[in-house]
Amino acid sequence: MKFAPSLFVSLILCLAPISGVSISAHAATQSEIEEAIELLRNSSSGLVDSYNDTEVKQILRDEGYGSVRIIEQGEVRFKADGKVYVLYIHKDGDMHLYFGSTDMNLNFENINEWNRTTRLSRAYLDEEMHTALETDLLANAGINKEMIIEMIKVFIQTSVPRFIEFAKENSQN
Repeated sequence: MKFAPSLFVSLILCLAPISGVSISAHAATQSEIEEAIELLRNSSSGLVDSYNDTEVKQILRDEGYGSVRIIEQGEVRFKADGKVYVLYIHKDGDMHLYFGSTDMNLNFENINEWNRTTRLSRAYLDEEMHTALETDLLANAGINKEMIIEMIKVFIQTSVPRFIEFAKENSQN
């Protein structure tokens, strides 16, 4: 996890008095830095620049998702409600969540309709004409654990079910 420097300093100064961490004019020891980082990690408002694969894997497990595993660097696969998802972690800290299906028979017009009328996700047909749905979490202003959890919940509980229903209504079969 990499912290935004100016935000990190601001949060330390704000949280120190309520956490019992003392701030003095001397340079922080490694132990003090680790204590501050742990405090921020556990804080609901602690924003960071990025999370690594292992941290994301643990967040998913803590939230009760099944079959959580790191496929390769920057790709964490998991299951929810019998469906497989992949969370991609980009080098700049941004994340995007992917759901794909070979069972939907949509055309480009259907996909365009979805993208034109729906917020918070985008659909496309991949190279093999399989249907995909994705959503993003941008890290440029900082992200935290709660933002990741909420992005996943909205995608899994709202976007994907609505997209599946849309696909049933608009299938080209």
